[in-house]
Amino acid sequence: MKKIFIFLMAFAIFFPTIVNAEQAAIQNPNTSLQDTIDVFEGNKEIRNQNIFVPTKDGVQRATYEEALKIEEYKQKNLTELTKSYLLGDYKSGQILQSYNIDEVRPMASTSKLVSVFVVMDEIKRGTISKTDTVLIDNEAASLPGSSYKLQENDIKTVSELLEASLIVSGNDAITALAKYVGGSKEEFVNMMNEKCRELGLKNAHMVNPTGLTDYAIEDYNKMTTREMFILSRELISSYPELLEITSKPKIENPERNFIEYNTNPTLGITEGIDGLKTGYTNASGRCLIATGVKKADGEKTLDTRLIGIVTGCPNDWMRYVAANRLMSEGLEKYQYILVGNENEPEDVISIEDAADEKTNVYVKNQGSALWDGESEFERKFFYKPGLKAPIDVGENIGYVKYYMKGEEVLKLDLIVKDRVSQKGILSKIKNVYEDIFIKIDEAA
Repeated sequence: MKKIFIFLMAFAIFFPTIVNAEQAAIQNPNTSLQDTIDVFEGNKEIRNQNIFVPTKDGVQRATYEEALKIEEYKQKNLTELTKSYLLGDYKSGQILQSYNIDEVRPMASTSKLVSVFVVMDEIKRGTISKTDTVLIDNEAASLPGSSYKLQENDIKTVSELLEASLIVSGNDAITALAKYVGGSKEEFVNMMNEKCRELGLKNAHMVNPTGLTDYAIEDYNKMTTREMFILSRELISSYPELLEITSKPKIENPERNFIEYNTNPTLGITEGIDGLKTGYTNASGRCLIATGVKKADGEKTLDTRLIGIVTGCPNDWMRYVAANRLMSEGLEKYQYILVGNENEPEDVISIEDAADEKTNVYVKNQGSALWDGESEFERKFFYKPGLKAPIDVGENIGYVKYYMKGEEVLKLDLIVKDRVSQKGILSKIKNVYEDIFIKIDEAA
């Protein structure tokens, strides 16, 4: 009787696990026997859902539970998922979508972009080199949070520490860089604040190179979401080579048994993403400054880079949903398109005293405008007053403005490609007599 009781108890405990393993195998016919055994033994998650997510082991399919959670958050508005968000056009600086972007927000590790900006400026000035070596001290090696797992007395190059700062958000790496560049952490923070002033970020306030909350002074790095956008644009414009770093999926150092994946939850998931920086503290919530490119088609469109920012997300999955929605929908919708054609007439006009009744007008140079994927372009022509023949080839005679939803998006100069000759004397006499007869008829 006792043996039967023990058997029944064991069956009651393990039966749900067996059923779950069986259901997982049914959901995905490709599930191997070993996978099923692993689930039964509690060794492995079944990642078989038709959605990809960031994990500690890189981008993988979601588990059933993760997929359910993501679907739940997809039903929410961005204002429910974030404390602020912004989608902006890198080229023009135009803000395309936004919410609460002028409230000063804690930056957490997104403030490492300021630190990296300062380091890159010093490399550009020649005061340091990417090949310089940096000795890791106890303070850097002891920092909490995201880490490159540096040890005291390690020696790393500036280049390696830059990668660790951007890819895995290493607090140890950026602190070591800061002390190497500034001589002290305090002096480097002064350099960070000076950089923010140089960029016109009036609300920016930096207290350390990492973005960690300094509980000793109860303060942290901060700026508005609009200013984060300005910072990101300026950094990419000044040092586009940083995107070669931020687009890397992981850092792997076999010699010290280190492998960590990029903290960016949109990288490898939203098509076109190649940067930029995550952040998290209790004060900031989950943050992300993301950027990506929609490639040109080679005929009618140009490469289009967008920057998307979300701040204050309560958890990782909310950030994942918010950032991927903002960037994927933005890159799907917006595209720079070519406008005007130097080889085809933009307009046909009559010019006073011209030998020909009609004159073709062309744009001097082709332009481009950011298209929202649905709106029609409207044109308005503005010609110089008193246009009169003769007019030389290539002479500017006015301009055309293009509008989308009532807003001006482009202005192009107008020229003539053929000389506009003046009428001959016989034509002038003929016109004089025609005017006389017209006036007689009108008076009759």
